[in-house]
Amino acid sequence: MSSPKAIAFPIRDYQHADFPALCALDPLCFPEGIAYPPEEMALGLAQRGAFALVAESSGQVVGFILAYRRGRPWGHIITIDVHPDFRHQGLGTRFMEYAEQRLRESGATRILLEAGVENETAIRFYEKLGYAIRRLLPNYYKDGSDAYLMEKILS
Repeated sequence: MSSPKAIAFPIRDYQHADFPALCALDPLCFPEGIAYPPEEMALGLAQRGAFALVAESSGQVVGFILAYRRGRPWGHIITIDVHPDFRHQGLGTRFMEYAEQRLRESGATRILLEAGVENETAIRFYEKLGYAIRRLLPNYYKDGSDAYLMEKILS
């Protein structure tokens, strides 16, 4: 369950005015070649069935999750970003819980996501939430690094 600390950060639906903050936050969370450039962030947000949730602290965006419905049974977590200064406070878990619930309500029975093979912290986080590695995705990122495709079957 989510950490009581994370309750201090209200989570709300993305608004277009948040776009610059999302684009500024992503490179703080991921290295070049993995972070989304603004054009790709815009494409992700424009996907059919896409939604984003945003967390704020003192009026500043400190995290977001971007996801979409992908075909009949599939949901897809595109990215989850929490500012480095706001990690380990339960915010990532809350984002995942909210996104999973929204995807479930839209009819998804499975959720996919990708995690860089070297991002052991993220892999452990997703495994703790019930995701399992399904396969290796060689050269997945622009920098040539590999990712794991991970999946969770919703109950």
